[in-house]
Amino acid sequence: MVRIGHFYFGTTTAGQRLDKIAVHIVYYVANGCAAHIMDIIRRVIRYRQLFIVLVWREFAVRYRYTIIGVMWAGLQPLSMMLLFTFIFTYIMKLHVSSYPSFIFYFAGLIPWTFFAHSLNSSIPSLTNHYQLITKIYFPRELLPLAGITAALLDFFICAVILFVFILIYRIPLTWNALWLFPLIVLLVVFTTSVSLFLAGLNVYYRDVRLASNFLIQLWFFMSPVMYSVDSLSTKMKLLLFLNPLTFIIENTRRVLLEGRGIVLWQMAFVCVVITIFYVVLSRFFIKIERAFADVI
Repeated sequence: MVRIGHFYFGTTTAGQRLDKIAVHIVYYVANGCAAHIMDIIRRVIRYRQLFIVLVWREFAVRYRYTIIGVMWAGLQPLSMMLLFTFIFTYIMKLHVSSYPSFIFYFAGLIPWTFFAHSLNSSIPSLTNHYQLITKIYFPRELLPLAGITAALLDFFICAVILFVFILIYRIPLTWNALWLFPLIVLLVVFTTSVSLFLAGLNVYYRDVRLASNFLIQLWFFMSPVMYSVDSLSTKMKLLLFLNPLTFIIENTRRVLLEGRGIVLWQMAFVCVVITIFYVVLSRFFIKIERAFADVI
């Protein structure tokens, strides 16, 4: 491998061509996806006052009448981190990383917790606000997006805790840590896609809400939260990488804790998959939202 700046390129002509193709794919896919994202952003800006109220209500209701308030945002992943550390370190005695194992688990739990909380908030958001939907018009995606935004605030609280752990245990941060920002963008876009689709589907089929708990549990084991794909076979890796969360979680650890860069062709593949998800599922939501007031 040859290092140019903070990127790694293959030494062979084929490797260099593959990296160049991956860079171009990421660039064009990002531009295409950005156009669709801007459409929703413009709709949100037009009703920004209502959106702010919905986000504040979602965030305030979650922690109202609690003793420790927003500290609950970090308590769940921290408790799961301690549980995984106890089981896999002291009972099963598995070696998962060269750095402290609890940081390994916590770094995987942060993006997963954001994804799971977003789905739990957004799926029933439309049916829970049926009185508002039937009385006035506003972009219906504001309701699922409010839950996602509240979960994103929790995500940043947990991220601060993770960086405190990194500082305490003196894990060196490199320039590759800047890859965290595009990873967060991919995580938010993918989560928004799935949330809009399931929230819209739940209006017509209430089974979606009942099945969501099973779906989230299944998705948890399909994502490398408590394990690393490095220890798996090539076939299993390819299967798991069909789940975009696999790439996001694995590379969150890779860029923050291991100081390594992202493999560009994998980034290109995941960008294409998430863009297809977003374009198809967001258009599906916008198409069916016109009938929400009649069906709900």
